[in-house]
Amino acid sequence: MTYALKVLMVVVLALFAGEYVVKIVARIHGVIYILVAAIFLAYLIYPAVVWLRRRVPLILAILLVYLGMLATLAICGMFVVPHVMDDVSQLVRHYPDLVDRMRSLVYDPRDPLTSRLPDWARREIARAPLDIANWIETRGLQTAGHIVLVLAGTAAAVAIFIIVPMVTAYLLLDLEHLKRSLAAIVPEERWRATVSLLADIDGVIGGFIRGQLLVALVVGVLITGALALLRVPYPFLFGLLAALGDLIPYVGAVLAYLPAALSALLANGWLNAVLVSVAFVLIYEVEGHLIAPPIVGRQVRLSPFIVVIALLVGAELGGLFGMLVAVPIVGVLRVIMLRVLAAAKTS
Repeated sequence: MTYALKVLMVVVLALFAGEYVVKIVARIHGVIYILVAAIFLAYLIYPAVVWLRRRVPLILAILLVYLGMLATLAICGMFVVPHVMDDVSQLVRHYPDLVDRMRSLVYDPRDPLTSRLPDWARREIARAPLDIANWIETRGLQTAGHIVLVLAGTAAAVAIFIIVPMVTAYLLLDLEHLKRSLAAIVPEERWRATVSLLADIDGVIGGFIRGQLLVALVVGVLITGALALLRVPYPFLFGLLAALGDLIPYVGAVLAYLPAALSALLANGWLNAVLVSVAFVLIYEVEGHLIAPPIVGRQVRLSPFIVVIALLVGAELGGLFGMLVAVPIVGVLRVIMLRVLAAAKTS
């Protein structure tokens, strides 16, 4: 009886503690975002810092990496941003013509595909561009304006360009001290297993972050090149969408393919749309079998089903930020679970 009461008391106290933890996390979510961003940035630049550390002091190595990142962003901005902005301006200017072409295509009795569709399907397809335009006008522009205001705000600018790099620098500078502190806490007989666990977690997070960024860049370049060769309008815009979407597994393909294929159809006809579809399939097959495995590696080792569920849960809990961190978090949980199960079998 006493044992049952103790268990019940522990459960009740855990529930109360969990409630306060959730409230505390909700109150300091901005700090958590900054900390997660700093950890991601640290994983991204750590190999370059280690390479430079062999030649120069650590603080100088970090500064050189930051200068290299700024120079890279400036060069990319000079070459990529003008093309993307030109594509966006052309899309806005020609959007009414695209709507008219869409309507003409849907109601063309000579078209081999749309002429076979039922009336309700043709009406819905013909209305889709107007619905998209109305949504962008009523909600999309408000959301975009809000995002621009947030990103342009002083606090956000300070957080992105000053606080996150500063926290990352302090994290890298204090890494050895953190390692010694952890060694002082963990019992000596558990230290080797702890180091092995941390190495596995480091492989999952570091491999995913650095690899996914590189894969997204490669996919964006390939999509842009393919669309330019096929003379599809707005190739830089769709290539940017593909690169940004590819940061989240399985999202980039749909995010860039649908508008690119529709643009090819309206501008150049069915054959061009089919060629765009073939190009996307080939590029994402190459990504899945040739590019991603050696770059990202097999560290995460999650099935597509688990990845999709993780993305859905991440989107529900944290929106876009949740989707970005969902896969590495689940990968880390998998590593921990496997270690716990292995320890339980040996004990």
